[in-house]
Amino acid sequence: MQDDSSYFYDRAETELELAQRAVHPMAVRAHYIIANHYLDRCYGSGDAVTDTPDEDAVAA
Repeated sequence: MQDDSSYFYDRAETELELAQRAVHPMAVRAHYIIANHYLDRCYGSGDAVTDTPDEDAVAA
């Protein structure tokens, strides 16, 4: 299980780096959302949201 946690943490770090480099606001948001999901998997919060936001919420 340690290897899984390490993998998810590394993936979250990568997504955060990609978010910082992204230019388009939607891309930035997408990378932060993905990073959050990886951190949820890494730390096992169990409160991860599995549905995706509707189009109007993403545009805001």
